[in-house]
Amino acid sequence: MSQALRKIGGTVAKGSGKVVATVNSLAVVTEVIKHLETRQEEKTKREHIWAKRDAIVTELNNDKEVVLSYFEHRFAERKGALEQFYSLLHRAVDTGNDQQLETALNGILGIIQENPLKDFAEFRKNMADPNFVLEV
Repeated sequence: MSQALRKIGGTVAKGSGKVVATVNSLAVVTEVIKHLETRQEEKTKREHIWAKRDAIVTELNNDKEVVLSYFEHRFAERKGALEQFYSLLHRAVDTGNDQQLETALNGILGIIQENPLKDFAEFRKNMADPNFVLEV
């Protein structure tokens, strides 16, 4: 029942006439090893990319906190000053004091025209300093 196999070039032929390619076991093992090495290298690259992504996201979140802290502080200052100038404005209108009216309007315009980000670079540098204390 068993049919004899005969080798013809790089193929093995069964007596039934079907041709089957021969397999070089060493080449298969070599390719499997290459594949496993490449798979490990690519896994390492992906892990490196994920680590960089996580570091960037953490940095962005830290920056977000710094920016929000800056705006909270800076706009609280502006709010307090504007409230005082508006209070002065109302008193000036009620009493008819033109000098107080001019002072209040100039103060309000000065605050509104001032760029709230002008000190941001210095603020960011200070916030990066672990010894910096933010005074409110």
